Order: sequence, then structure tokens, then C-alpha cells
Amino acid sequence: MNSVNRQELRAAVIGLGGMGRRHVAALDVLGIPVVGLCDMNRKAAEEFAAGRPEHPATVSDWRDLLSLGGIDLLCIATNGPSHRDIVLAAAAAKIPFVLCEKPMSTSGAHAREMAAACAAMGTRLGVNLCRRFLTRCLLFRQALQKGLVGRPRRFWSIVGGGGVGCVGLHYFDYAGWLFDARPVWVSAELTRNPAQNVRGAQFFDPGGQVSVGFECADGWRFVGDFELSEDVPRASRCIVVGTEGVAETDDFTPPPAGAACATARPLDQRHVAKTRLVQPEPVPLDHGPALDIVQATADCLADLVGACACPTVQAGIESVDVVLGAHLSSRNGGARVPLPLSGAGLQFDVPIT
Repeated sequence: MNSVNRQELRAAVIGLGGMGRRHVAALDVLGIPVVGLCDMNRKAAEEFAAGRPEHPATVSDWRDLLSLGGIDLLCIATNGPSHRDIVLAAAAAKIPFVLCEKPMSTSGAHAREMAAACAAMGTRLGVNLCRRFLTRCLLFRQALQKGLVGRPRRFWSIVGGGGVGCVGLHYFDYAGWLFDARPVWVSAELTRNPAQNVRGAQFFDPGGQVSVGFECADGWRFVGDFELSEDVPRASRCIVVGTEGVAETDDFTPPPAGAACATARPLDQRHVAKTRLVQPEPVPLDHGPALDIVQATADCLADLVGACACPTVQAGIESVDVVLGAHLSSRNGGARVPLPLSGAGLQFDVPIT
């Protein structure tokens, strides 16, 4: 599929909560007109549409939106359990481009079904794993891939409240993406009897502690440890421990508090036996701007409609597998669950947000 003229696309957005409105803002950044809006709260959709120059159609049922036709790019900003049905319907309608919010789905089987349906119908599907497009995260990845701290041994992330599926999923994907690695096992202890989900009692997305084994293309392995407990303040600190040093970043806080930093063995000392102490030296890092989800979503959309799309679909599947594997592990006393999911694990479904 070749890249297209963005101004010739006609976009629609399903779900006008905070994230859905960011999708609209991202479409505005790209100059893509919004011709349709859908939200269960029809009045809210109409009020939002009233300020739009395109005077988009407004509906309360996503099926009605798809029946209008004339949509080239569909943004799905609803909660996880609804994603499968909307994506399958969009593929059946042969909508050329679909960007789905994370989590891609609430079961490994459904995520794979969505990817296969879109591939069969010629729909290019993307998953908004926005850390892949945040400037600060991109700069950190570039530095690590240039050998900033050598090969990864450990990835630590302290994120805090938000749920293993809603927030943790971003960081499971982030850790693997930093080193082009895939998750191969997960072990977890999730919060027992968590507080009711802020998005509604119909959702179940506890926090907890999660460990994930990652494998790079050449077989190199490292472990990611994620602190996602609900009662931990939102810190969003990520630390990479490598064979040559340690690097730390914060994708959330504005500088200077959110600045990235690193210490590493001097290049001329990296041949020294690792059992001998070599004093690491500070390494300057360009930490980039603070979290900008609109910018990241716009870049994800631009990637989706560009000539060479980023493989976010496979990453979306893998991140869903990690979340559901964490639930399976926690139910089994923290035992490791091999990834990718297989057999009965593929059918396991949790209404994560």
C-alpha cells in the first residue's frame, strides 16, 4: 500500500473521552478532516462537533457510523472489550486505515483474529503504542541502540497506579522495543481484590508486580521488572542496567526533573575484564520534551498512512499476551507463563481497559 495524500483522507473517531479527543487533535495536526464522530453520549458528541469546521456527522452507535460510508481512516478510542467487534466490522467495510487504541484486545485469540481479518481485507491496522513515537522515548532508544550502556541485563520500571492492562502494557512494549526484543515469558503477582475500576465496574484491570523475560533477535536475553501497584505514586521511572553502564529516564515529567541520565564505562576501558572495577563516568543525554500524547498519536497516524508502517500490530498482540499471561501467572502463584500464548491461554479473556 502506497502512502496517500493526508488531505484527501476522511477520518472518523469512535469514543470521545480524553483519548478520543486527543485523536481528533492529532488528526488536526496532520490536516486530516474529521467527517464522523461517535460517542455513547450523543449530546457530548454533538457539542464537540459543533465547534468543528467540517461539521462532522455525530452518532451514538459505532455501527451507525460505519454505515454512513465514506471513511478512509478510523480511530478507535473506546475501551478494550469493544475493540475486536469494531475492528472486524471496519475490516468487513474495507476501511483502508484503522488505528486502534491499546489494549488491542482482551484475549490473545481475538487480537490475532483482528490482525488476520484486516490483512485479508486489505485494511492497514495500527495500534497506538504511543511510547514508540514519543520524542523522549525515541531519543532514549537511539542512545541505547548505539551502545550507551552495552547489552541489556535488566529493565526496571516504577510506574504506579493505572492497571497492568491500561498503563503497564505501555511499558511492557517499551522495554522490548528499546532493544527490538520479544517477550518470551511472564511472571506476576497481581493485586487481590483491587478497588473498583474508575472506568466502571464492568472492567477488571488490577495493578501489581510483573516480571517479563525478553529475547533479542540474536538470542540475547534480559529481564524486565515492573512495579505497577495501585498505591504507588505515578513515578514513571525507567532504568536500564547494561553490561557497560546504567541509564535512566522518565517519559512523564517535564525537565529538569524528568531528564534522562546515564553512567557508563569509558569507551577505552570497555575491554577490561568485567570483574575488575572501572569507575563509570556520567554520559550526557538529550532527554527531549515531556510527555506529549497528541504529538505521539499524530506520528503514529502518520506512520500508519505512510509508505512503510511500523509493525505495531505484532507489538499489540505481544503486549496483550504479556497482560493476559500476567493474569494467568498470578492465578497460579506467580509461575512463569511461556509466551506467546498458546492453547487454552489464547482463549483466556479479561475485560482490561
